[in-house]
Amino acid sequence: MIDLLYQFHKELNSPRLGPEGVAELAFNTIARQFKADSLATFLWHGQQKALMMQLGHACGRTMEAEEKIHVGDASPFLSLLRGKKKYLLYSAPHWVLYVPMKWRGASESQEPLGVLRLERFNRKRPFSAKEKKLAFDFASELAQNLYQARLDRLNRNQLGRLSALTELTAVFASSLRVEDSLRLILRGIQKHFSFDRVRLYLVDKEGKTLRGELSVDIRGHVKNLRHDEILLKEGIHHFANLMLGKGGTSELERYKEVVLYLPLIVQAQRIGLLIVDNLLSQEPIDHEDAGLLKSFAGQIALAVDNARLFEEVQELSLYDSLTQLPLRRYFFQRFQEEMYRAERFSQSLSLLLIDLDYFKAVNDTYGHQVGDQVLSAVSQAVINNIRKIDFPSRYGGDEILVLLPQSTDADVRMIGQRLLQEIRKIRVPAPFSKYNEVPVTVSMGVAIFPQDAKTMESLMEKADSALYWVKSHGKNNFALYQDTLPAGPEQRTLFEEKPS
Repeated sequence: MIDLLYQFHKELNSPRLGPEGVAELAFNTIARQFKADSLATFLWHGQQKALMMQLGHACGRTMEAEEKIHVGDASPFLSLLRGKKKYLLYSAPHWVLYVPMKWRGASESQEPLGVLRLERFNRKRPFSAKEKKLAFDFASELAQNLYQARLDRLNRNQLGRLSALTELTAVFASSLRVEDSLRLILRGIQKHFSFDRVRLYLVDKEGKTLRGELSVDIRGHVKNLRHDEILLKEGIHHFANLMLGKGGTSELERYKEVVLYLPLIVQAQRIGLLIVDNLLSQEPIDHEDAGLLKSFAGQIALAVDNARLFEEVQELSLYDSLTQLPLRRYFFQRFQEEMYRAERFSQSLSLLLIDLDYFKAVNDTYGHQVGDQVLSAVSQAVINNIRKIDFPSRYGGDEILVLLPQSTDADVRMIGQRLLQEIRKIRVPAPFSKYNEVPVTVSMGVAIFPQDAKTMESLMEKADSALYWVKSHGKNNFALYQDTLPAGPEQRTLFEEKPS
């Protein structure tokens, strides 16, 4: 026995091996010592009450194999696993010896790792009493090394996943767009843990609804879950119950082995729900993986919250609080994108410049509060009367710019007429005025790419020129740059005459 264990330890002193490597070394050692024709290790699955073959060895080769031994309450294998027997020996159809693999230091209540099976096909060579004892002792030594190898592998895997999660949350926290960040971290979790699916739900700003964000499947494909909304009221859905901190449901209990729910909490507030599952494969989620994800749920929650907060702040910095219109720097970023698209696909792009008539006089006469109401009302009229693809912006104090992609002369004239008509309807209350209200009018100039200009700067100049032309011809109107050209202005008319 000492020589056998010494030889086994000597071979194990090679570079660190995984469980499969340890088992293969053990098989080679046992096969030589016992002259066994076939060897196999079975791992004990207590929940399934079954011994599942892990590796088999025959004819000098070690390979994965499949065999399952169901262990009932009256099975002799249960006595073997509980330590009531040191071995099981069968003589038919040939000599078969089973010995338990239980590592040193395990308590009586701890389940063994499994069993080792040795087979001899020569019925004339039974296992001797000495060989039975040797096999029992060797199986304990094998269990110890397999347990340590599995523990080492688990630690290395967990360290790798820990490092990956740390890196993911760091990159996630520094990302500028929430959706890109969510894709990054969900794909990372799926990749490093090999779950069938990873899903994320976030609580809306009002805290009344849990809304689906993204789902990543086993192939790494990302699916949008925005259509999935759950009202945060008790009893509506088991997701809602989880977010409200209520008790579990029968559904949660039913799938607890293959589904893990991780509420994302920041400063005692539940901001979302991360769900990982193996519903497709029905592979139980490892306790170690669950523990690691639970420990990182706080960091993931903080990263999600920071990314959302950053996007909200960024969004606020891009919009004017008074008019709710994008600010100039955001507009020019969009202007560049639309200009590139128009050039690449040979499309038209119109630029509409709007200026409030007599705005300084309104401020001086009625005060800036009334002036702000005028500007806000005009901005809302612009927002309500342009197309979905159009992009407005507050350019200056009382100037508004609107990008009109893919717009013909007829499109621009129709939009301009509609804006003039709607803005002329605006009446802003002014208690100190003669009629207790202030009428509003605007002047508008338009330039079109590529017929009027081929650069952003030139398009701005031409739109401004058209606006100046309207201002100098009575205000309260609209003109295309082409309408203002000196080649026959007497034959041209403004888009619409001022009302009498």
